[in-house]
Amino acid sequence: MSLIVSKIAELPGFEIIGIQFGRDVEFALKTALSGGVIFNNAGKPLSIFREAIAASTRDIEYHPKGILFQEFLSKGPYEDQGEIPTELVSSRLSDTDTASVITFIYSFMVNSFKHSISEMLAASACLRFVKGLQKVGELDENAQIYVGEAVNTLKVGRGLSRGADLYILIKDLKIPGPQSITLAGVVEVAAYSRPLCRLRKQFSGDILKATRGLRICGYEYSAEQVNVGYGRKHRVLRIAIQPGNSKLTRRFCPKTSPSDTTLHVHSDKSSFNNDIIERIGDDEWIIRLKWSKENLAAAAFEMSFWYMEKVGEVVFSRGMPKEWSDMTPAQAGRNATKMMLYHAILRCHTRREEQRAIALYNHYSFGFELGKKPLGSSLNNEL
Repeated sequence: MSLIVSKIAELPGFEIIGIQFGRDVEFALKTALSGGVIFNNAGKPLSIFREAIAASTRDIEYHPKGILFQEFLSKGPYEDQGEIPTELVSSRLSDTDTASVITFIYSFMVNSFKHSISEMLAASACLRFVKGLQKVGELDENAQIYVGEAVNTLKVGRGLSRGADLYILIKDLKIPGPQSITLAGVVEVAAYSRPLCRLRKQFSGDILKATRGLRICGYEYSAEQVNVGYGRKHRVLRIAIQPGNSKLTRRFCPKTSPSDTTLHVHSDKSSFNNDIIERIGDDEWIIRLKWSKENLAAAAFEMSFWYMEKVGEVVFSRGMPKEWSDMTPAQAGRNATKMMLYHAILRCHTRREEQRAIALYNHYSFGFELGKKPLGSSLNNEL
């Protein structure tokens, strides 16, 4: 069953990741585009955002665990502790498959969306850095930033592979067509901090791949057409972009309606300080985004929950459980996610499995901020 969201116009807008953070991402993309940053086949912030969502959903659906996730929503784990009754074995996921799905959601699905958001924010941060170098004459004024699939590396023989997250390239504008191109910098984006030794290994791998040739916005440059390094010293900038460490608010307030009272998170205002740039070597820098790991994680959970809704539209369009007859397929997808995660907690065999299942259940049931609260802790001091 193919669930790939191929109609980009039907994908959601920036509001899916929260009103304020959505505005931040939209503004970052506008800034990048106005500064000449090049994205693959997309010229407007919303189309870039939607392309990123579509790319993440494709990665999820082509993953070997993609079909197993669909079965998690439709069949789910056994809804109690103890041995699974013989007559239900074929209609429930095994404990092993359940644990595998939890790991898939926690480690792959959410991280796929998280990296997409990080890459979009990184484009404007990298632009500010590049403009600063150009202003003081340390980088050619014709240098441009290329993001994501705008650049692929050529494999030995045939085919393409993914290289760095972003590239800084210099074209010889005096010569029309793809005559030659200079690799001036490679950029690696992460949703978390990485050890310096690992970063340097990635940079070296990115540069090595570029020496085999590049495909840039549809044009292929052979190994002979790629000049590695610019200026007399043949410099290649190596830039790591990582999130900041600030925390989202844990302040909540009750909101009362005629039917009930619910807790709502006090919204954070966009407010952050500027990006922090740290030089770690001759041509090496780390840029710490003004957006934090928690900003990225919260947005990624929202995007993954939206995706589960879309999966539910397909899974439950063929038939709805009787007790859910008043729900739409999308609503069934959301509720199935929470219900199956609750059942999954009962089927965990290790502390790690249980903690991951609990974390996911809390995030999707109560929101990221509440989901991060330790189990059993009081909220009274934050109301």
